[in-house]
Amino acid sequence: MKVAATPAWVPLVVGVLLVATGCGSRIGVVDSKRIINESVMGLSYQKQLDDREKAMVADLRLLTGQLSKEDLEARRQTYLKELAALRRDLEEQLNQRVHAAVAEEARRQRLRVVLVKQAIRFGGIDITDAVLARLK
Repeated sequence: MKVAATPAWVPLVVGVLLVATGCGSRIGVVDSKRIINESVMGLSYQKQLDDREKAMVADLRLLTGQLSKEDLEARRQTYLKELAALRRDLEEQLNQRVHAAVAEEARRQRLRVVLVKQAIRFGGIDITDAVLARLK
């Protein structure tokens, strides 16, 4: 009697079922879009960026009749660089805080891995609410 070869996808399905039923490693997921859009820190950083951008636009409007086109363009480019640097700094600060909050929550729930929810079709323990609470 000849035994049929096991299809390549069977181990993947078995692994997913083991994880889904709790027999494998515990996997957490976090919704990064919610973290950015709902966390107090993310909203605060976005407001800082918006306020600085509005101030820059207002300044450029005031200077429109007073500076030459070249000087005005140079000022605009300087403001764009400043805004990009501010965005990078704020994103780095947010990423550090989010990473720390995710790590703390993963340890608390004894998760082996935490993945970004947008990359996962199904499964995993959603820790987004707990991470948001830690960021308050």
